[in-house]
Amino acid sequence: MTSGLNADQSLTLHSSWWGIISGVVSSTVLTALGAWATSSVGFRVIPSVLLIVGVVLAAVVLFDLPIASRIDARGIERRALLRRHRIDWPAVRAISRGRPAMKIRSRSLDAGPLVAVVGRRRYMVIDQTESIDEYQQLIALLRTLERHDDVELLLSPPESRPPTWTYRHRRWHQR
Repeated sequence: MTSGLNADQSLTLHSSWWGIISGVVSSTVLTALGAWATSSVGFRVIPSVLLIVGVVLAAVVLFDLPIASRIDARGIERRALLRRHRIDWPAVRAISRGRPAMKIRSRSLDAGPLVAVVGRRRYMVIDQTESIDEYQQLIALLRTLERHDDVELLLSPPESRPPTWTYRHRRWHQR
């Protein structure tokens, strides 16, 4: 696959603050609750299960929940709190959408967040849907990379979506 991209052509997408904060808080509370229960009554079934589930959830949040992802000519780089994970394009079978977010008030389904399909596994690229401008940049990037199947199958986000860098420090804004 040839790439007509310059080395500096890339797109950075950001996960929502709500997803990041809720993941950290929930895993911390569950781990603390499990630790407190285990220290109070010993290693019994329910306290031990709480502790194990809390520690596993904390590990997932710290090492696998993407805060931001950069898409460029080499592939997709997912940045979590304690890890950077690069997925090169030859390994990516497809770029698709995760489960759609349901809006209860309007009773509609929005396009889900981006996921990278690698083998039988689906890696979350970001936890929210990108804006229409970011979507168009992504489509242009995928066309440059000659990933035409991804371009054809990737559903468009709603027009009303704000950019993923909203509420980020100025250095995170796209130019």
